[in-house]
Amino acid sequence: MHQHSLSERELQPPIPQFSHDPHFIAFRSWTTILSLEKILPEENPADSHVLFLEENASACEPERMPVRGPVCLRNSTRFAHLNVAIVCAQSGKTVFFVPELPAGRFLHLEFLQEGSYTLHYFPAFSQTTLHRSLKVVAPKAPRSPIAPNFLPSLKPKRWI
Repeated sequence: MHQHSLSERELQPPIPQFSHDPHFIAFRSWTTILSLEKILPEENPADSHVLFLEENASACEPERMPVRGPVCLRNSTRFAHLNVAIVCAQSGKTVFFVPELPAGRFLHLEFLQEGSYTLHYFPAFSQTTLHRSLKVVAPKAPRSPIAPNFLPSLKPKRWI
């Protein structure tokens, strides 16, 4: 009698398909595919803005993040989130959509335009669609073109 055993890869949930508007969202698909397959480490880059997709989203304040800053959508719950979508508040247009974000997985993206957005997601085994408000703002400009630790008085006298 021949037994058929499934590999670990066959037992894992499939990689979700995603869509995005390239005028609003920069999406590095190869990085996302690797992170969804758990090939990349679980850590986020130090400068990344992490949005935890939790079940108590209504208690969250609106999130502020800079244009072109890395954003990580992380599902840290035990259940998958369904119909994860980002909608531009000004136009009402869906600029990002993924049908399912499995438990413990994450997606990296960047917003390309300033404005207000709403993140919608539906936790599996729930009857409610959750919403998070996002405010994408211009990055802060440096105060001075001269480095803050540079003082002209520290030059050696022979330079003067």
